[in-house]
Amino acid sequence: MKNMKNYQKIKQEKGSITLFVLISMVFILVAVLGIYFNSSSKAQKQYKEIEKIQKEYEKENINDVYEKTYDKYTQSNQ
Repeated sequence: MKNMKNYQKIKQEKGSITLFVLISMVFILVAVLGIYFNSSSKAQKQYKEIEKIQKEYEKENINDVYEKTYDKYTQSNQ
């Protein structure tokens, strides 16, 4: 009889420990996912800014800039 009570007590304590471990794992998983999504959204924002800057530089053709500068240089030397 006493062994049965001890067995049930141990079984109940094992269940509460298991529940605690599972809940802790869920909280850790939520924290890790939150950090991942936060950093992912920041990276996407930075990528969009980089694309915007690259598009601005692509609008102005480097050959046109060279030709304008060369024309100004040759006209000023004449």
